[in-house]
Amino acid sequence: MKKSNLWTQGSPKEIVRGVVAWENCLEVPEGIIESMNEDVDKWKEEQDSSSKQSESAKSLYNANGPIRFDPEQEFKKEVHYKFLRQIQANSLNKAAQYFEIFPDVKREVNWMEKYQYITYRPPKHMEYHSDNHSVRNPKTNKFYIAPYMRRVTILTYLNDDFMGGALSFRYFPERDPYKPPAGSVVIMPSSFIYSHATTPLLNGRKAAFLVSLSSNFDMDSYNDGKPLDEIKARELS
Repeated sequence: MKKSNLWTQGSPKEIVRGVVAWENCLEVPEGIIESMNEDVDKWKEEQDSSSKQSESAKSLYNANGPIRFDPEQEFKKEVHYKFLRQIQANSLNKAAQYFEIFPDVKREVNWMEKYQYITYRPPKHMEYHSDNHSVRNPKTNKFYIAPYMRRVTILTYLNDDFMGGALSFRYFPERDPYKPPAGSVVIMPSSFIYSHATTPLLNGRKAAFLVSLSSNFDMDSYNDGKPLDEIKARELS
């Protein structure tokens, strides 16, 4: 990447009440998706052959849904990390704009979860779900804390050269499925009212970055022994 800044302020566009898109607000460098996907595919091969798999590897074996790759830990090239930093800066910029539109939300969030790079090919797709549904920790059989406290979901769409894969909202049937252009950011509440899915992906390979904003301290990472400085670095001022 030669340009120091790949994102712009952009203009918000309401998709349904509470869901806002900033279309074409991010320049996606030529070849970057293919290069990042190479890291994902190599990681997938390692997970398939390893007897000790990471938590992210569970996504490889789901009948539906994307591969959920940890870009902060698993990207191998500096150009990928530089692009991730552009995604992070753009996400925070759009979150600030979202808080201006919905100021009450700002009082409910103080922590940013880890980023995920998500990618998938046909026949996978996302079935209807909300982003703050409860999930059990397989090590303790107790519900994770974070999903209960998720407030906002931020999705950065990197490409649109595929058929299908549009965003559909269960409780807003009057809205046709929405397919964001490449380089767009969509922000939505994480609650069940915004339960969403994607229409079946018919061809190509979809790629996006995902991050959630929560209202709680990350007790799960703390209990797993992660450094406190690393956890606190995700606090939002």
